[in-house]
Amino acid sequence: MNKILAIDDNRDNLRLVKETIKKHIPDCVVFVAESGLEGIHSAKLELPDTILLDIMMPEMNGYEVCEILKKDKITSHIPVIFFSGYVKDPAGIIRGLDAGADVFLEKPIDPAELAAQIKVMLRIKKAEDNLKKEVQKYRVMTETLQDAIITIKLDEAIAYISPVAIKLFKLDRKIEYLHKNAYQFIFFKKSTVLRQLLNEVLVLGRVKDIEMLLSKRDGSEFYAEVSASLINDELNNPLEFILVIKDISNRKQTEIEILNYQHNLKLLNSEISLLEEKERKRIASYLHDGIGQTLSLTHINLTSINKQTPSTQVIEIIENCSELINSAIAKTRSLTFDLSPPILFELGLIPAIKWKLNQIEEEHDVKTVFKFHNKFPVIKDAIRILLYRIISELISNALKHAKPNKIEITYRINNATLSISVNDNGNGFDYKPKSNTIRQNGFGLFSIKERLDYIEGSLKISSKIKVGTTATIIIPLKNL
Repeated sequence: MNKILAIDDNRDNLRLVKETIKKHIPDCVVFVAESGLEGIHSAKLELPDTILLDIMMPEMNGYEVCEILKKDKITSHIPVIFFSGYVKDPAGIIRGLDAGADVFLEKPIDPAELAAQIKVMLRIKKAEDNLKKEVQKYRVMTETLQDAIITIKLDEAIAYISPVAIKLFKLDRKIEYLHKNAYQFIFFKKSTVLRQLLNEVLVLGRVKDIEMLLSKRDGSEFYAEVSASLINDELNNPLEFILVIKDISNRKQTEIEILNYQHNLKLLNSEISLLEEKERKRIASYLHDGIGQTLSLTHINLTSINKQTPSTQVIEIIENCSELINSAIAKTRSLTFDLSPPILFELGLIPAIKWKLNQIEEEHDVKTVFKFHNKFPVIKDAIRILLYRIISELISNALKHAKPNKIEITYRINNATLSISVNDNGNGFDYKPKSNTIRQNGFGLFSIKERLDYIEGSLKISSKIKVGTTATIIIPLKNL
């Protein structure tokens, strides 16, 4: 229920006011005071929605009472309607407006006009109260958020800065920041960044989650995620910018640590690959120089015995042993090349690939084609080994899963990159970039991509069921 306070030293006027309000605005409660001091006390105690104030009173006139009420934070927001027998006096009107009055009514009071003016003041008071509640609600929301909130006027003056923002930028809490230039307190890495950001908001209406490096007042830096929007009036004209600044230093630090960890893992993986290749080479050398030589000498000795015209039974045994040894020699030689083909280290990647394709044709009855469009560049030993192993794995995957009758390898150099494609005309499959559809010995496309990622390379897959698959390795020339 609305409350009205009437202050007048004339009891007849007070009675008329009460009767008028009771008749025209029955849902109001009326309080009365017969002096200025009593009225001030009642206003602070009851906090009415409108005050009706007579100007001409003894001891303390209406102007003085109004000035006191408007200077007090508790009562400054209450609308005041002045009663006066001199409404047409310009000096009196000016003085009343300066004191804080909202409306002047002329005595004798017209009940209908009084009721109408009170209703207007009540509507204004209600609207102001609702607005204050909304403002307070949003202020509480912004001050309880963990993100910093700053509003900036179009003239670059700060309209609002939340306590979180003051703490985030390590600003002095004793300094009043409102109406000061935003560039004095919001420390972007470059002075032009904030202006560019606000200009972009003027064009787009809002920008969201822009990562940037900001500085605190003490010079320390932190990573932030900045979002900005426009606050418009009812005609959609821009009034202010609102900035939401989130400190993401911890997240960025975690991201950096993860990246460093991944980098170290890739370094370790590269070192393991090199060590693995050395071990392959050592085992291959042992097979070739040790077991292989022993088998060869044994074969020679058996052949020598066979030439000494032994019995038919001995000849048959020797020939069987010789066949077994020949088979062992062939398998040892094949295993040696599979482990670490000497041709890869002695002649290079291209001859090694051609040898690999010849081997496939012999062992799997699959036609192979090798195409090239440029002279192959000189590459580091580690890259040569890496590419050979990846190409071998892609070929092995094709033979195992796709069942092709043709495999084609093509390389070309363009746009500062080397691309090597392994194409088959096999079964094909439904490839999804985030899945490890092809796997071999526990390693699939993910493993290949990880190894390529270490040298800033990539693997592109295209496949169509019953048509075939193409896997393309792409590496920057600068990393070869």
